[in-house]
Amino acid sequence: MFKKHKGLLLATSLTMVVALSACSSGKSNTPATVAPSTDTAASPSSTTAPEPAAIRIFTSDFSQPVPGGATMSNPTLKYLADKTNTKLDIVFLPHTQMDQQLSTKYAAGDIPDVVMGWNAGGELFANNQLLELNDYIDQYGPNLKKVIPQSAWDAVTIDGKILGIPEPAGGNVTENSIFYVRKDWMDKVGITEAPKTPDELLTLLRAFRDQDPNGNGQKDEIPFSSRENLSWVNNIFGMYGQTHTTAKYENNELLPGFITSNNKQGLGFMRTMFEEKLIDSEFMTNKRNVWEQKIQQGIVGMWNHDPSLAWDWQDRLNKSLPNEKPDVVAFATPRAPGVTDVGSLRTSTNKVYLVTKKAKDPAAVIKFFDWLATQEGQEFVNFGIPGDTYTNEGGKIVYDKQKDTDAKTSTWRSLILNIVGYNEELLKIKLDNEQAFEKQKMAYEVARNESIPNLMSALPAIKTNQPEVPNFGYNNLPIYLEAATQIIMGEKPLDYFDEFVTQYKSLGGAEAIKQASDWYNSTQK
Repeated sequence: MFKKHKGLLLATSLTMVVALSACSSGKSNTPATVAPSTDTAASPSSTTAPEPAAIRIFTSDFSQPVPGGATMSNPTLKYLADKTNTKLDIVFLPHTQMDQQLSTKYAAGDIPDVVMGWNAGGELFANNQLLELNDYIDQYGPNLKKVIPQSAWDAVTIDGKILGIPEPAGGNVTENSIFYVRKDWMDKVGITEAPKTPDELLTLLRAFRDQDPNGNGQKDEIPFSSRENLSWVNNIFGMYGQTHTTAKYENNELLPGFITSNNKQGLGFMRTMFEEKLIDSEFMTNKRNVWEQKIQQGIVGMWNHDPSLAWDWQDRLNKSLPNEKPDVVAFATPRAPGVTDVGSLRTSTNKVYLVTKKAKDPAAVIKFFDWLATQEGQEFVNFGIPGDTYTNEGGKIVYDKQKDTDAKTSTWRSLILNIVGYNEELLKIKLDNEQAFEKQKMAYEVARNESIPNLMSALPAIKTNQPEVPNFGYNNLPIYLEAATQIIMGEKPLDYFDEFVTQYKSLGGAEAIKQASDWYNSTQK
């Protein structure tokens, strides 16, 4: 459920080797409620199937527990292997340490067939290690071409070369973060409309602080909560048309978002929040589990998170606060005066699978992902194994959500294996709850209507000689985090931001800006 800057879990890495029997298992019947699948390109013949293709994949664990029993005894993995005629070696890397661990592995010469990433640039691209996929997709990826929109392909295409297999952003959403609020808290403090400006947002947060909306007689409310390293505060900065993870083009220069004047305004707003106790005092240290626990305890009024998790949050609070009738809703990012684009980073993809030049059988890799894009593959990603966690009764899919949850593979499938992004019909079946479906649709609608342009989606890796500025992007840049924290917590004045910008440029930032600007002016302008 998480993207480039999401989640933290105690670092763990697991290698799963999935063997395959040479014989393919039989297909399930296609239900009448879903368009029948005519896709056969990736389905091996039960009598003529070649030897299973060995595919090694590096992927994020998305700060989630990975499925246990990573052997032939794991039915989910065995089913996937059987259906794709593969022998999979999947290496899960801890989400927040993935970039560092990948760099270490690459330096040691450990490059797999496939790497999950967030775009088609980066270290592999810079070192000419990515395989051009145009011909392979034309020949072996008919379903990928059918279900992935052109905007997603464009995001992984550099100089006409397709350099990855993208998962399109869900529900045609081009936004990876939105505001969530406890609407029941708003009702209790007498505010009926969502804030439309930064000042109105402060008014709402002050009401949450002062008027005991959780009704326990204690001043324990946290108006807004976020996570360590300025994670999940995107839309606060986004009120000013910029976040530290985006870029801005001005005066013929492409600037990283964290050095812009817009970002300085966002820091100023967060400084006010901290001074007035409107933000979690532990905003820079909250681990994911601590942050989630605070929200589920009913002491948090507002937070940022992924639009695809609208019903997940409602469901969690329904279970943890059964007597409070919590109502979690998404709302549009307030807009500062004169700002055009608000929200967070505009992206047409959720994740990208990069195929390296080390791939032993590129055709098999494309066939593997192509099967996941078939109707049969989409049903597997959403519901699990036919006859086990879902059945086809009278031409209708009946999904056993509890059994799938107990199997502890549902989240893993949707995060790692979803290559389609969003299938509204299957989502409706999976939720099996009209309220859940409508709440999810509302979140997607909010996300569709706002976002900040992504000016560096195809930006090649930036090389500088200074370790303090590893690349043009944010990536939890230590010198920025230190300066931002000091400003927000009042240890430094807001204008200290200008000193930080000077420091950043002197530590290689000026060269990074020049490289990025030269690229943008010559290829994107």
